[in-house]
Amino acid sequence: MSSEALKKHLLTLLQDYRDFNSAPIKTQPIPTAIEFCKQVSKGYPCIYRAYDKTSGEVIWTDPSLLESPAFTWTKQDLLKLVEDKVEVAVTPNGRADDLHHIEGKDEVVFLSPATLEMTITELFDKLVAHDESMTDTTHAESRPVYYLQSQNSNLTTTSLSPILRHVPQNFSFAQPVLADPEATNIWIGDERSVTSTHRDPYENLYLVLKGSKTFTLFPPVDEITLPTQHVLTGNYTFDSDTNTFSTTVNEDQPRIPWVSADPLLPRDELIKQYPLYEHASPRTVTVREGEILYLPSGWYHHVQQECGIWSEDGTRAPCIAVNYWFDMEYEGEKYVMRQLLGRLVEEMQGDSDAEKR
Repeated sequence: MSSEALKKHLLTLLQDYRDFNSAPIKTQPIPTAIEFCKQVSKGYPCIYRAYDKTSGEVIWTDPSLLESPAFTWTKQDLLKLVEDKVEVAVTPNGRADDLHHIEGKDEVVFLSPATLEMTITELFDKLVAHDESMTDTTHAESRPVYYLQSQNSNLTTTSLSPILRHVPQNFSFAQPVLADPEATNIWIGDERSVTSTHRDPYENLYLVLKGSKTFTLFPPVDEITLPTQHVLTGNYTFDSDTNTFSTTVNEDQPRIPWVSADPLLPRDELIKQYPLYEHASPRTVTVREGEILYLPSGWYHHVQQECGIWSEDGTRAPCIAVNYWFDMEYEGEKYVMRQLLGRLVEEMQGDSDAEKR
């Protein structure tokens, strides 16, 4: 089958999906297990609201969550919980695990962040220092960007583990459906940290405790519209004495596939560079304090964030969130159909490249 015929069928698949999945991503109260099971079976995102503070009072939709101290954390509560140093990512621009143009390379390279060991107190001081420099744009842009973003189930495997007893271990609606989480991670950073477009092989429940997270979401069938490059990998190295970065490229390591379209760029510009992006259907949602995003496995997502406020004194709080990864379901047709979709997209792109040559 030619690349044009493949493209026609894949675009029809996209349209068929949209015909049946055009509803907005809803914000709802905490569901029952049966309601959540229905949502998982659809494979469609949803936001659940644990509590609402917009009216000036806290309105809880699931009283059992009151047992989790994290919902009423003060800054001092969190600082006292973790006394040992933790691993923090540091980059010059807030774009860890992303594609970058670097000197001496004609192609983009996927760069992982440098990492430092610091206490939570030191991390908060770094984030506050950035806030205090905002009036000086040049000074602010020259500051390294710090982000606690380790994704190794950091609440169960690192010195951050004392925090685990303060956050929900699981959710009453999720345990009967997804069992226990495979990994639980806390994320702490400010508005300069941005997560590039990617997808995970996990069912994800993403709880925001301070600030907000804005997700740009693409369904798995949008794979045809999202340009993917096989790129070299590398990493940043950071000299804390001089606040300078250098990069290392892993020339002898296998290339990895990564989405090269940045949804923050103007859509017209993206379509001009990647014509199939015209058919992409991004959905943008903001998850606020006290809300939980259900992000189904296989959905592409790009993430921005905004800081919040410490309620006890009204000072700026970093964006703080906890996510729970649950193993995806491999039985049934969903997983194998996604694998087939990926092979067809790869074949279409390969044929198209060959025709150009």
